[in-house]
Amino acid sequence: MCQRIQDVHATQGDMIWISTQINEWKLALNQLREKTSNLVLMTYRYHRPEMQTALLLGARAYCHALSSASLLESVKRVLGEGGLWLPSEMYATTLSGVSKTLSIHSENVPLDTLTARERDTLNGILSGLSNKEIARQLAISERTVKEHVGTLLNKMEAKDRIGLLLKLGEFSHLKDVL
Repeated sequence: MCQRIQDVHATQGDMIWISTQINEWKLALNQLREKTSNLVLMTYRYHRPEMQTALLLGARAYCHALSSASLLESVKRVLGEGGLWLPSEMYATTLSGVSKTLSIHSENVPLDTLTARERDTLNGILSGLSNKEIARQLAISERTVKEHVGTLLNKMEAKDRIGLLLKLGEFSHLKDVL
């Protein structure tokens, strides 16, 4: 483990994973964002102020330190594609607050181009459900949900779920429309 942040060698495309168990994780995030924009803060207990601080200091992902390998791989893939990663347990309320704060409005959102299943999937996303939970609710495979999510991202011109929800802006009224 590097003892000093100056000793960390990274290029802009590299990912740096930092644990909240490091006493100076805030300082580390702040200084390491000069080396790469792909910073991940790993925690043992989700805490909204901690997540918000991490994002303000340049982290693009906030995840549990004991996450499965497949989830960590998903984090890596999302960041590699330029997206942000937040735990599903935290994003619905966080994004609702962000969209209200930014006064984003749902203009030019192509809801009329969505299929029935895409609408059902979007409704699940708006409810803060994971792909697995949406699949269970719709009685379809998780892979099919992932395909619907991908199609939604393309149609809405968003990189990830967070971008999708921000694109929809003040989205609480859309659940009744879908």
